[in-house]
Amino acid sequence: METHAEELHKLPGHGIKHYLFEFLMLFLAVFCGFLAENYRETLVNKEKEKHYLQNMVVDLKADTADLNFAIYYQQLWCNHLDSALNIPVERLKDISNQDSFFYHFLPFYSWMQPFLQNDNTITQLRSGGFNVIRDENTIDSINLVYNFYKNVKFGVDFSVICYWDVVHKAQQLMNLPPPGVTIEEDIPKRVPQNIEIFIQYDRSAIKQLYSMITNARGSMDATIVSEKQYKEKAERLLIYLQQKYNLGKKTI
Repeated sequence: METHAEELHKLPGHGIKHYLFEFLMLFLAVFCGFLAENYRETLVNKEKEKHYLQNMVVDLKADTADLNFAIYYQQLWCNHLDSALNIPVERLKDISNQDSFFYHFLPFYSWMQPFLQNDNTITQLRSGGFNVIRDENTIDSINLVYNFYKNVKFGVDFSVICYWDVVHKAQQLMNLPPPGVTIEEDIPKRVPQNIEIFIQYDRSAIKQLYSMITNARGSMDATIVSEKQYKEKAERLLIYLQQKYNLGKKTI
C-alpha cells in the first residue's frame, strides 16, 4: 500500500520544482545576507574614514600652529645671529662688544625650536587605514603633503647638527650660563654686564665659531623655506578635507 507522500513524490515534475524552489530560497537568503553584511561593512568603513579624516584635520591644525611658532622663533634667532656675526672678531676683546655678541648669540644657544610633525593619523593610515578612504584624489592629496615633510625633516635634522656644532665650539671659547628654562625667558637679564665672557682669544678658533654660526644660520634659512612650503600645503589640504567631508569651519 502506497502512502500519500509517495504518491506525491511520483507526480511528474513535483520533485524538481520543489528542489528548485528550496534552492532559490536558500540562494536568496545567502544573497540577502551578503548584501546586508556588505552594507554593514560599508557603514563601518565610512565611519572609520570620517574618524581618520577628522583626526587628520586636528593634526593639520596642530601642524600649522606649531609651524607658526617655530618659524617665528627661527627667524628671530636668524636675525640675532646676523647681528652677532656683524661684530668683527678683532673687536671681541672689548668687553662691551662681548656683551653685544653674547646678547645676540644667547637666544640661539639657549633654545632650539625645531618643527616636529603631528603624525599620529598618517601613521595609522599608512598601517592600513588608507583602505577605508574611497576617494583616490583624497589619498593623493594626503600623500602629497605628508611625503613633502621628508624635505622639512631633512632640514630640521641638519639644523640640529649645526646647532650642536656651534654649542660645542662656543663652550670651548666662552663662559656660558645654563640655557633658559623656557623660550620666553627674559634674555637681556641673563647677559652679564661688563664681565669678560670669552675665556680665550684664539683668532682662528673664533673665526671657526663664526663659520659654524654662519652655517647654522644658513641651515635655519633653508629649513624656514621648506617649513613655509609645508605649511601652505597643509593649509590647502586642511581646507580641502573640511569642504569635501564637511568637517568643520573652512578657516584655519
